[in-house]
Amino acid sequence: MTFADLPALVAWLAEAGVPLAVWGRGGAKTPADLWAELAAGETTLSDNPPQRTVAVVQVFIRRGGRQLMELEQEMADGRRRARGWPPSEKLKGGEAVLGAARRCLLEELGLAVSEGALYESAPPYDRAVDSPSYPGLATVYHVHSVAVAAEDLPGLPDADFWLDNSAPADPVRRHYWGWR
Repeated sequence: MTFADLPALVAWLAEAGVPLAVWGRGGAKTPADLWAELAAGETTLSDNPPQRTVAVVQVFIRRGGRQLMELEQEMADGRRRARGWPPSEKLKGGEAVLGAARRCLLEELGLAVSEGALYESAPPYDRAVDSPSYPGLATVYHVHSVAVAAEDLPGLPDADFWLDNSAPADPVRRHYWGWR
């Protein structure tokens, strides 16, 4: 589905009964954030029932039996939301999985990694949920798993740490990371 502009998207969501009053509060993103995802080719929408589909790459980084996890995000407006996921990134339309994994590591952790250091570690799978980013909008995540050895990523602290997000126009200002 395509929309002429943000008001057309908002009207479609409202007509579909999506509870827009809770968007932009707590850990939820705004309709403008969804509009930006559509414009960037990171998200598609379908009708009857309304559904968002997103291809995601998760990057698994292990060190000494522990895995690097995003513990929390701080939004541009200061709101925070708990996470508990490995570094993850939405694929843009037509983007290769390993290319998205490299972009994830650069934007979220400031790490430039050669594509040769990355490998797909499991077959892709689908996960259908009510998105915490867009409550009331059913979402199907097509998840790709990529791994990289921590030894190939010098400079990652041992203690929990905050890092600013370098992705342009992203509603997330910074990420809190830790080994779990």
